[in-house]
Amino acid sequence: MQSDWQSNDNLTFANLHTMSTRLSTAVILAARREHQHQTPYPLEPLADGVTLLSRTLSLLEQLNYKRIFIVTGYQAELFTPYAQKDSRIQLVQNPDYAFTASMGSLAHLEGLIDEDFLLIEGDTFYEARVLEELTEIALPDCLCLTEESGSGDEAFVELEQKYLLKVSKDRHQLSSIAGELLGIIRLSRSTFGRMLELWHRSTNPLLNYEYAFLDVTTPLGRPTLFFSDLIWGDVDTEADLHHLINYTYPRLIRKENPLNLENLCEHLSKIFETDVLPQEVKISPIGGMSNKNFKVEYADKLYVLRLPGAGSETMVDRSNEQVNSLLASELGINPPIRYFSAESGIKLADFIPGAQALGQATIQRFQNLKQIATILRLLHGASFRLSNDFNGFTELRKYEHTLTTAYASRAGSTKNLDIVPALQARINELGVTLAPCHNDLVPENFIISTTGELFLIDWEYSGMNDPHWDIAALFLESHFSEEAKAYFFAHYFPEGTPKDSPEKILIYQILMDLLWSLWTDIKEAEGEDFGSYGSDRYARALTNIKLWEEHYG
Repeated sequence: MQSDWQSNDNLTFANLHTMSTRLSTAVILAARREHQHQTPYPLEPLADGVTLLSRTLSLLEQLNYKRIFIVTGYQAELFTPYAQKDSRIQLVQNPDYAFTASMGSLAHLEGLIDEDFLLIEGDTFYEARVLEELTEIALPDCLCLTEESGSGDEAFVELEQKYLLKVSKDRHQLSSIAGELLGIIRLSRSTFGRMLELWHRSTNPLLNYEYAFLDVTTPLGRPTLFFSDLIWGDVDTEADLHHLINYTYPRLIRKENPLNLENLCEHLSKIFETDVLPQEVKISPIGGMSNKNFKVEYADKLYVLRLPGAGSETMVDRSNEQVNSLLASELGINPPIRYFSAESGIKLADFIPGAQALGQATIQRFQNLKQIATILRLLHGASFRLSNDFNGFTELRKYEHTLTTAYASRAGSTKNLDIVPALQARINELGVTLAPCHNDLVPENFIISTTGELFLIDWEYSGMNDPHWDIAALFLESHFSEEAKAYFFAHYFPEGTPKDSPEKILIYQILMDLLWSLWTDIKEAEGEDFGSYGSDRYARALTNIKLWEEHYG
């Protein structure tokens, strides 16, 4: 008897590459009833009239899709204008949307599709590169994966090499987690036919298409395409919509609108001291909140090019960053730096092949936490002194002064900083021992190589500081669970956590929320859009102030 891996129903990657064509048909599932929201989430505006659905349709148009099916259900009439404006779009209604799940919606396309197609969940938001790569890939069936999002509704996956073995929303059912499903899949007509046959036999109206796909395929029929460092969102709740509008979408706009290729080549020509022509280099944006970051492939080598963002010169001393980042590289915790201009802030560093930035979920994996504790103990215990001191209270006053002078129109913010002197006095009372610190431990500043080695990048705000500031940032920025905090403490403080640590961490978390909310005001005064990022951080600071007053005041 043949195993799943030997089934004649499946083909190797090599054979698959010869059997598929570029897609021209797409299906968008948009039938689901929204229990928390009156308007279907795919139709909610994100910014400037753009909706989840209109963005997807625009991307499909750019990729020359000829037929687009939208499966509707809840408030189906709201989708009619889209079909009226575009002859490529055909609406297909699922009258049983309230009693069926995604496979029930997909089944209404029986008899309408006779070719391979792209299946997109209508409440999913993603970068354009996802559709571009899935449209062109020479595989009849292919699932999209990305890193764990930490959303709470992840469809976790287990892989064997690049093939899907298991899917579950319960991480306890998987021996290893390689990421999560993105909600976009390339389906062959043959696989779709087998899924329909299964649906007709099924007695479960709540069957989802992912599990139908698993039931009618064997592992070699489930190749995957993994997208690292992907900006995306999935809208199931009001909180998801808020996060998408105020965080995810602004980040994506910043990433998808980088500087043009000619300007980037000009920068590279100065770095390499030779003409770098557009046809000689491959450049792609890789995000960044404060700055513009690009992956550069040139002369058979890979680099990361960093260009400073607007207004950064008022907040970052590049000469300090230059010295400190080089010291971190010598310590082995920062990738090697090939070029750094303290005058312009332009930096070129080695790209770690296959490296992925950690997210709020992956950073809390115990194997990563153990490495992070080791890195921070190494940094905080280093014998060298960084070129500057970093004091959160001083930085707060500096940002406040910048707003008052350079951006007077933003200075009238409603932020109340009266508590700051009391917080500073308490920190001085508890005592501070300075050590080399990173001072900006967002999860994206940790990158992990294909071998599992962690690096700590972006040393803009580094300086001599209280190590508790780094710990506070680590916990705050990644929303650490109590379990993750305890595991980190056990490896960072093997001799036992100091009794004053919890209060110090809370005070520093208040301070950094106040600080980064002012930072947001400055960036937005320069014309950038961060949604509600700044106001949300300020609101959290007020909540934690009350907590500190109740427990320690």
